[in-house]
Amino acid sequence: MTANSITNAPFRCDIVGSFLRPDVLKQARADFNAGIIDAAQLKTVEDVAIRDLVAKQKAAGLKVVTDGEFRRSYWHLDFMWGLQGLQEITLDHGYIFHGEETTPGSVQVVGKISGENHPF
Repeated sequence: MTANSITNAPFRCDIVGSFLRPDVLKQARADFNAGIIDAAQLKTVEDVAIRDLVAKQKAAGLKVVTDGEFRRSYWHLDFMWGLQGLQEITLDHGYIFHGEETTPGSVQVVGKISGENHPF
């Protein structure tokens, strides 16, 4: 393989943002939801996890890095909570993704959907 064939590959790959959360972050989020730690303590754990992730991405040679969306549960659900006509619900179980069960949060339509005053 030549250097030119590597930089001019016939495909493209992008990192879109989400990375699997490390166990320490998942535990901190559970502790926060249970009232064991406060928002400042959760943010400290998030900050450390994000710094570690950014370092790994830089070490891998990525030119653009992401925070892994470590301050979010789910981008799509965080987006939906800003819409009118939707209600957050809790299911009996989460979705299975790469052998891990996600949190059981989901959404239910309760009225006309609107993006009026959406925070995004």
